[in-house]
Amino acid sequence: MSTAASVRTASGVGRRLLSQPRPLHEAIAAAACTSRAQGALDAFASSAPIGNASTSATTHHARAISSMGRPPISPPSPSPAAPPTFATLRNKVTMPFEAPKGGQPYASPYAEFFANVDAGRSSLGTTEEMERRACEIKEQHLDCGIPESALRFVTASYGRFALPPYVAPGEHRVTVKVSLDAIPFESEQEREVFLQIVGSRYNPQKGDLQLSSEKFASRIENKRYLVDMIERIVASARKLASDFAAEDGKAGPAATS
Repeated sequence: MSTAASVRTASGVGRRLLSQPRPLHEAIAAAACTSRAQGALDAFASSAPIGNASTSATTHHARAISSMGRPPISPPSPSPAAPPTFATLRNKVTMPFEAPKGGQPYASPYAEFFANVDAGRSSLGTTEEMERRACEIKEQHLDCGIPESALRFVTASYGRFALPPYVAPGEHRVTVKVSLDAIPFESEQEREVFLQIVGSRYNPQKGDLQLSSEKFASRIENKRYLVDMIERIVASARKLASDFAAEDGKAGPAATS
């Protein structure tokens, strides 16, 4: 049904409703309904040409584009890539970077690498035994014979103060502990002399000798001072023990004569 026919039908219905004798309130309601219907039809009729114009413009635009003769552009379809085979991977590793020329024999660029693998060497050409010997740490000993690993140093850090002297009183104190079994005594007399020299600094329950120092304003210097003190104590004990042994040796022949 066209728009003009719809308008004529609505007008005829309105005239028939108004021509019949009705009460006043029914006539008013019928007139209101007729006016609303007429307004809706007018709005639809006014919007119809716009839609037709846009449709025709769209059709014309589509025809103009299609008349150019260009094929439609479609997105490329993803093609699944084939997984690499073992032969492909082997060729990438074994094939040379450049083909040999003049009938030269093929030389793999990884020949040295595989030769090291067959010989049990690393990429640097070193064997496991060579690396083990290189990683071994040679034990260092003091002049008195005590191994450096037997020395246990203890320090404490209190942080820096905001006011002078900026450090805590025990900031540079260093304590060293060494087991008595780590000291190589040459005789039992040396051991007794050593214990008499150190006195209460030796703990018989733990079997450790403990020395402390804060003579210097540096932990490194205090460590060196303690190590030197241990060496001097051991050297003094050995010297005194040898002197006592020499005196006993002189006193022995005199007593027998």
